[in-house]
Amino acid sequence: MSRPHTDETRPSATFLRALRSTTGRESTTFGFSILVTVAFGLTQTVEGAPGVPEIFLYAAGAVLSFTALTGVLSSGFRKAMPQHPTQTLALATSLNIVSVLVGLAAALPVLHLLDGGVAWLLSPFVATTVYLVLESIETAFAERILRRSGDPEADEVSG
Repeated sequence: MSRPHTDETRPSATFLRALRSTTGRESTTFGFSILVTVAFGLTQTVEGAPGVPEIFLYAAGAVLSFTALTGVLSSGFRKAMPQHPTQTLALATSLNIVSVLVGLAAALPVLHLLDGGVAWLLSPFVATTVYLVLESIETAFAERILRRSGDPEADEVSG
């Protein structure tokens, strides 16, 4: 015999809770994956089809931005990286279109000024760096909006 469902255990409530958790947790990653995918297409359009070395350079350029910023912001990987509460991240990442499109646009001058392996390395590095900076501005903006609306946890971070 099955137990009766409460409001919180109904299958639809469970699904909605899971959907909220997944989208809230994955939004920044989703924006980044879109950015690096379309930046690859942009680089290929300007530079032509890459060979194996260019693909490796592209991957390195996309990752180096995270590595450099994390190293600096964590004091040489010695301090924990803080995380905002999910309501702040939900509002911030709803603005993801700005950070993705401006990050992509930032790669274009690099591709017009440089070519070959250097372009394949630096275009994703610049796009990713711009994306991370703008994503941070969007988070600060969301924090400020939520704080002004009376959310006492808007500017709290863990870590």
